[in-house]
Amino acid sequence: MKLTLVLLAVFATFAALDSTHAADAKKAASAEAPKAAPKKGEAKAKQDTYPLYGKVVAITSRTLTIVRSDAADAPEVKFTVNASTEYVDEEKPVTIEAVKVGSWVGGSIKKAEGDGNDTVLKLNVGAKQRVAKKGTAKAPKKKAEAKTDAKKKAE
Repeated sequence: MKLTLVLLAVFATFAALDSTHAADAKKAASAEAPKAAPKKGEAKAKQDTYPLYGKVVAITSRTLTIVRSDAADAPEVKFTVNASTEYVDEEKPVTIEAVKVGSWVGGSIKKAEGDGNDTVLKLNVGAKQRVAKKGTAKAPKKKAEAKTDAKKKAE
């Protein structure tokens, strides 16, 4: 019986030492290989572009003017288009002539370096107009309205 207890104590000691050694090994491995932190230049490069969505007000060979909503007071925004601008209708390539005033477009924009207009990288003329959801939540009824509704139902 004593022999069994001694052997059990020895095995428990080795198990405890082995698990602490494994934890130390994990710490050493993580210290040797630091996480690859994104460089400032790479993170900034990812933020140079942003999405475009709006209704075409005017289009020329150099500029695209859109509004972002159908509201009467929606501000017009101008973007630069150039030879490298890619025009598509969903997946099919098209030309600048496919862009019509009054149509909704989407795409991607590159921020301008300095004070100029932002540049259109890709323009999708097949974008659909976003529609507000019809199933909007109703405002809760006031207590007085709820009581009158309950009385009407009871009658």
